[in-house]
Amino acid sequence: MNKLLSIGILTCWYGDYPWYFPYFVKSCAYNPTIDFIIITDNENVIPDKPDNVKIVYKTLEDFKVNASERLGFKVALETPYKLCDFKPAYGFLFPEIVNGYDFWGHGDIDMVYGDIRGFMTQETLENHELLTCREDITMGTFCLYKNCEQMNNLFMKSRDYEFVFSNPEHFCFD
Repeated sequence: MNKLLSIGILTCWYGDYPWYFPYFVKSCAYNPTIDFIIITDNENVIPDKPDNVKIVYKTLEDFKVNASERLGFKVALETPYKLCDFKPAYGFLFPEIVNGYDFWGHGDIDMVYGDIRGFMTQETLENHELLTCREDITMGTFCLYKNCEQMNNLFMKSRDYEFVFSNPEHFCFD
């Protein structure tokens, strides 16, 4: 039997966690073979946090500086909502976080996940490099990328990525 392919799902959240956050955390607990990594400036203790919910403390300014350095140009990141545009670049922007995972993904904390391995099966993962719920675009709410150079740089295939990342307007790039 093949080794279970590892998955790390990244989410950036800045500020107080919303009222529904405990539901998200509870749903993560039901997916113990998947890590949910929250990049945040929120240092509050998360009640009943399962071991597979990992917290990485970074300020919005830390994110902005890291992104500008990694991309080689100044990014515009004045509000946390703009982070949605950066989701497809998380594998490129955070190699130190996604290192060791077979797949990395992005998600949202307003999701209540069911049994992810029930539909993202070993066979599905072995036969795909990009998994999202639409054929024509990636979806910000849930998307998985094989952790390889081609997929981690996929966002660069868009002729608009530099414009999107350097413009303060939100473009739904995810």
